[in-house]
Amino acid sequence: MTQLLILLLQLIQWAVSAYTTILLIYALLSWLPGASNSKFGYWIARLSEPYLDIFRRLIPPLGMVSFSVLAGILFLRLVEYGAQVIIIFLIRLLS
Repeated sequence: MTQLLILLLQLIQWAVSAYTTILLIYALLSWLPGASNSKFGYWIARLSEPYLDIFRRLIPPLGMVSFSVLAGILFLRLVEYGAQVIIIFLIRLLS
């Protein structure tokens, strides 16, 4: 059971890291004119937009600057940390 929980923790860490990378690429593509119009940019936007729209509703852009990517990454890291705490607690409980 402990091995399964460790595997779950590693899976969560990998998923958060992968999605954080996608969000960072999305932010970088927004700086390059026309990059979001490419097939790659379209794919990254389709993965990022639904998640970032949640934060855009909570934190409106200030002029031309949006902090939705930063808020999204911080929230992902918070969820990852919470999952770590819960899984480590369960591992210690079961040991």
